[in-house]
Amino acid sequence: MFEILIKISSIVLPIFVFLTMFNVGLTQKFSDILEYLRNRKFAIVILVANFLFAPLLMWVLLYFFPLDSYLEMGLTIFSICAGAPFLIKLTQESQHELALGSSTMIILIVGSVVFVPLLLPKIIPQIEINGGAIAWTLIRQLILPIFLGLLLVKVLPEPGKTIQPWVAKIGNWALYVMLVSTLVGYFPQLKQTFGQGAILIGVAFILGAFGIGYLLGGLSRKDHLQDVAALGTAQKNTAASMIIAAQNFGDNPQVLVIITLANSLGIAMLLVIAKFLSKDNKIKIVANYEKATHENV
Repeated sequence: MFEILIKISSIVLPIFVFLTMFNVGLTQKFSDILEYLRNRKFAIVILVANFLFAPLLMWVLLYFFPLDSYLEMGLTIFSICAGAPFLIKLTQESQHELALGSSTMIILIVGSVVFVPLLLPKIIPQIEINGGAIAWTLIRQLILPIFLGLLLVKVLPEPGKTIQPWVAKIGNWALYVMLVSTLVGYFPQLKQTFGQGAILIGVAFILGAFGIGYLLGGLSRKDHLQDVAALGTAQKNTAASMIIAAQNFGDNPQVLVIITLANSLGIAMLLVIAKFLSKDNKIKIVANYEKATHENV
């Protein structure tokens, strides 16, 4: 049964990723995404948070709470790969613009393509990285579907509007099927890994990375940038992590399992946090609306 669930998870994951990215293209304007990409201060903040302080946090955690070497390598790879497609869903759940989540994801994908091949071999000397393979996989899985959605809406606007609600709904269903099948499918490994403390370190890292992104994002003094900076720093890029793990540790399941479990638990945790942020954002939206109404009276 566990193997079947793992197989289901591996099938549903790319479906979720494609539909989520495709939905961004169907619902957002390229000009809105480009506007956020032009915010250089925010780009620097998000890059520093993800490729300096987040890996440093993982190093500190593993220094004080050492694990089996393969588990440490898996968590290290996980900590440095950024630009996850789930950031789009988290942005949506926190009641922020998808264009902001999309631009943040694009910045982090470019950052992963540039910084991961430079930094990771210095942290794990025995590792080899195919930067071209990482770049092509991320572009194919994450960037291309966005442009397909943008193109469809531009060329065939009516069919695009018709299928968009279904794309969003099926993408949501795929997310929940993937989460349940992954966590239940890997339950035996989850118990074993939990006993070694790796899961606790993964959870501590995700919460700590969220705090790093939130604090650095606060430099912008804009709540929407602060929230997305926090979510973008905490949610790591499993696609890039799995490519590196498969290239270097394909014969050791521990590395792949810890990356998968850390990512799945991270998604579940951050969905709850995003829901909490959405309540605060709704209160602010109502307050701003009432203030504007009062001023116009």
